[in-house]
Amino acid sequence: MAGGHRIFGRMVILADNSRRDAFHHKYIAKLEVVVNGVVETSDVIGAIFGQLEGLLGPELELKELQRTGKIGRINIRMRREGDRSRGIVELYSGLDKVRTALLAAAMETVDKVGPYPARFKLIRIIDDREERRSEIAKRAAEILKKWSVEREDSFRKLVEFVQRESAKSNFILYGDEELPAARGVEEAEEIIVVEGRADVMNLLKYGYDNVIAMGGAVEKVPKSLVKLISEKEAIAFVDGDRGGEMVLRTLLEQTDIDYVARAPEGKVVEELTAKEIRRALSSAVPADEVRRELGISPPQERRVLSTRPQASSQRHERGSDESLLRIPEMFREHYARVKGTDRVLLLDDNLSLIREVSTSDLLNSLSEVSGVRYVIYDRIVTQRIVDRAYEVGVRAIVGGVARDIVRRPSGMAIYTAQ
Repeated sequence: MAGGHRIFGRMVILADNSRRDAFHHKYIAKLEVVVNGVVETSDVIGAIFGQLEGLLGPELELKELQRTGKIGRINIRMRREGDRSRGIVELYSGLDKVRTALLAAAMETVDKVGPYPARFKLIRIIDDREERRSEIAKRAAEILKKWSVEREDSFRKLVEFVQRESAKSNFILYGDEELPAARGVEEAEEIIVVEGRADVMNLLKYGYDNVIAMGGAVEKVPKSLVKLISEKEAIAFVDGDRGGEMVLRTLLEQTDIDYVARAPEGKVVEELTAKEIRRALSSAVPADEVRRELGISPPQERRVLSTRPQASSQRHERGSDESLLRIPEMFREHYARVKGTDRVLLLDDNLSLIREVSTSDLLNSLSEVSGVRYVIYDRIVTQRIVDRAYEVGVRAIVGGVARDIVRRPSGMAIYTAQ
């Protein structure tokens, strides 16, 4: 047949191959054809052109429509099913909706292919422009998404710039050794000890103004830092690598560090995100526990609370009846039991003792012991202890004194002797 090409059971009919690239179709009519006999694609094409010839008049004559480029190729894909043949016919039309629908309806009237009965049924007519519009919309969404990401990235860089500049303004050199530190390290009750300047700058960027670095020292802790650690509640925050372990061992051997926090394995503190920093610090463990794991003996000179003016004040107040009067009556007997010691009472709903632990084990015990509703001890109540207690359902904390509590959860009371 003129203009026909047979490729793997598929025939494409074109009136003029030179018009292939110029034709732009608007609709695709898809029909299913079932023939009660074994036929070829050329038989189906012949049936369509033969039975539609003159049916709709000269305006909708298939050969003329193809010649003038008003319809494009007619694709047919046939397969054999036993003694029958089944396939899909696709008519590509550049006509309007009405004329395209007329052609599709006319094709449904074809009832014989060769000597065999046949049935043509329209599956659907696809508006190719709708398909293109859908693709355009998807692509536009991708462009907008990329555009938004670029804008967000630009804004994030601006925020990071402001954070860095703010961090620089809060950066100081502490002590005779000029250790990198944050401006608030002297006033803070609790400090974070890191390895180097870059660590300090990263924590400053996320709002931590109680940070100080060892300044590159690995084998010996600077004297001014040893003194500062002895006066504060201190957390060692080290890298999650071999270098971090070496620095941590030095701090544990030479200072009275209280808690240990580590960066995730393989990461360094200077590269951590705000979320990773919060997670690492909230997972800090008592330093004595780490010393036992590493087989390190505690330093000879331990912190002596009585040498600190604040501690002296606390001890004086604990010795007075006035301090007990500040404690609710329901807790006084328990508080009197721990007054002047480093013991902590963990009580249930009925104020019955669940467990007695040391202050260094308090954070871990709160996570391990279930049913704790009241915590009684005669030491400093910190924000970390408050947060951990709230997480496990504690209703009240009774302590000696509260320091730097900036967030007190609703539903939990805090009572102190001072």
